[in-house]
Amino acid sequence: LRDILAAFCHKAHLSVKVEVGFGLGRANINSRPADILIQGWDRGHPAALDVTVTSPLTPVILNFSAVTEGAAALAAEERKHVSNDAKCEDLGWTCIPLAVETYGNWGKEAHVVFNRLASLLALGNSSSKSRHLNMSLVRSAARAIMGRILGSSRNSFCFCCSVRFE
Repeated sequence: LRDILAAFCHKAHLSVKVEVGFGLGRANINSRPADILIQGWDRGHPAALDVTVTSPLTPVILNFSAVTEGAAALAAEERKHVSNDAKCEDLGWTCIPLAVETYGNWGKEAHVVFNRLASLLALGNSSSKSRHLNMSLVRSAARAIMGRILGSSRNSFCFCCSVRFE
């Protein structure tokens, strides 16, 4: 999961490091709060994404899971905040647990990250298509304008759109 998510972050042109934080900072010296560290995620601050898989069938959460969808993921997010928030704050990072239940239900914080990542990916893909479309339209307009200006001139060449008018 970590590697797939990191690959999508790279595709979205985000600066990403994997497995960051062990031995850094004063709080929780032995923990590693970032499976994935994304630079500049939240108002310029890095985000420490911590991926965790949990089961809704564990005895501690079973009763709550039976009546509340996503209860195990919510509980896992809370556990990650308790164990990682102090260290992330010490390092200037935002702690974002990405909890997924064994049956596939993702936690609320994961959905926020995925929505933002999907938006960044969509912007990246559409902007290159948009740039290509924009350049095509500019060249067509230039050809039309130069055709009118040079109208009756024979053997003219437009340097801006690389068109020869004969």
